[in-house]
Amino acid sequence: MLARHLLRLATCAVVGAAAPLALFAQMTAPAPTGPHAVGRRLLTWVDSARRDPTDTTHARTITAWLWYPAAKPARVARGDAALQPALDGAWGDLRATASAAKIGDAAAAAMRGLRVHAVTDAPWARDAGRAPVLVFTPGNGWLPTDYGVMLEDLASHGYAVVGVAPAGLADVVVHGDGRVVPKTLGVGAAIADDQRHAHDDVLHVLRQLRALDTASRSPARGRLDLTRVAALGHSLGGTTAIVAAARDTLVRAAMNLDGDAMGAAVLDARPRQPLLFVSSELPAMDEAPAGRDSAWYVLTRQGVERSERRRTGEWARISSRSADARRVRLLGARHLDFTDAALAESLIVGAERRWMRWGPIDGTRALRVTTDLVRAFLDHALLGRPADVLLEHPERRYGELRLVTGDEAGGGPA
Repeated sequence: MLARHLLRLATCAVVGAAAPLALFAQMTAPAPTGPHAVGRRLLTWVDSARRDPTDTTHARTITAWLWYPAAKPARVARGDAALQPALDGAWGDLRATASAAKIGDAAAAAMRGLRVHAVTDAPWARDAGRAPVLVFTPGNGWLPTDYGVMLEDLASHGYAVVGVAPAGLADVVVHGDGRVVPKTLGVGAAIADDQRHAHDDVLHVLRQLRALDTASRSPARGRLDLTRVAALGHSLGGTTAIVAAARDTLVRAAMNLDGDAMGAAVLDARPRQPLLFVSSELPAMDEAPAGRDSAWYVLTRQGVERSERRRTGEWARISSRSADARRVRLLGARHLDFTDAALAESLIVGAERRWMRWGPIDGTRALRVTTDLVRAFLDHALLGRPADVLLEHPERRYGELRLVTGDEAGGGPA
């Protein structure tokens, strides 16, 4: 019944957004910059040691996507029409319905029509060698496919990316057996406790990587370099990456894209691996919704500044045992400029909807800068390449980046 109800809602939403959907049906993600084409596969694991909090009659089911370096096709189809949607079928319709509540009907319809460059089940690139592995976790409510621009680009440069979709925390997950799981976890203050389900999902995936590389029927058999594994995420997913590094030494580096530490599991984490924290910029008060009294603006500004001081102190403690911890700020960006929804940011109108979510930076530019920074860090931390100018002096490569140094960057008491 629930699945049918959600499908009816999705159908109504997509039909209601027919005009913008038709207009943006050929919206295309930026092309990956690496030498390889990109493949994508859907993966499923079952953690028999855990009951699923979304349905305790089942063991915890973990759905994920694998992006990987793929062989270039012998004949390249012309035009965007040959590209696949980011998320197809009923799941794509359900996702569009959920997205509309966050980003508006027009932007949700545009993202529903977004064409990406990954090819489902494409053959692995023979010349790619063993791929370093990146385990990615999205922000609360989001899916790995909402970060496809960055993940495709990393795969095109030879990385294998496992993007985990934590059921119950994501807006909607459709398991391989057809079960539709809406968002029931991580709502409001419950996120401090419910985030543990994302932590446990990622830790289980890390334990399954060896089987993914060795099982006879695995699509990645013999393709993974398990001596080079990193964790990455946005928001909730960013702090999940920190927890994964603290708990599993298989993780050689961790990257947090604008994630706020909350709950003991995150606040008490002290990973020793190389760490990268990419922060958005504090919003300007002229971005705030109009019509509020002066006291609201004063209190809001004070709250934003307190939040930044808290975030700085928490990063100092969390990063205190890492010998290579870097914090970089992306000027002009707000919290959701790290998602692919930034591609449709021109359709996200109104101060109420944009406030603290999308900033003045061009969305495509934000994704390009973030992706290049993440790849530079991975190349250094996992592949052992010297830290280039993008890590040492990021503002010289991109004027929107600032290396946060001194007490603000971290290195405080443990």
